[in-house]
Amino acid sequence: MSPRLADILSLIAGLAAAAGLAALIIQVPPAPLYKAAALTLILIAVAGVAAPLWRRLLRQLIGKANDREIAAMGLRFGVWTGLFIASLVLLRVIHFLDRVLILAILLLLIMIEMFLQQHAARKRRARRPRR
Repeated sequence: MSPRLADILSLIAGLAAAAGLAALIIQVPPAPLYKAAALTLILIAVAGVAAPLWRRLLRQLIGKANDREIAAMGLRFGVWTGLFIASLVLLRVIHFLDRVLILAILLLLIMIEMFLQQHAARKRRARRPRR
């Protein structure tokens, strides 16, 4: 899949999730199941809109990398952004939002991404033929 097509599909998914979230908020009374659906839609909406932005930013910062790798990283960063925003909304709903907790969640997501990048680099090195 080309990066441009991935961006278009990501934006369509994000906008569809935002429309679904708006319909859910307007049409349905609050209930625990609907709150879970709303959090999922928030995650998809933010990830869908943030992924193309992350891809463009990464393209500017990392000029030499493969387009597919940058598209995958942009999508993954978009999902991390969506997960971060959805967790902030969840903490706000349960009245547990705190600056220290926000920082802890952000650091946790950064450490998970660092682990995933190190794991991928280790797998790439293992696949290279030895001389």
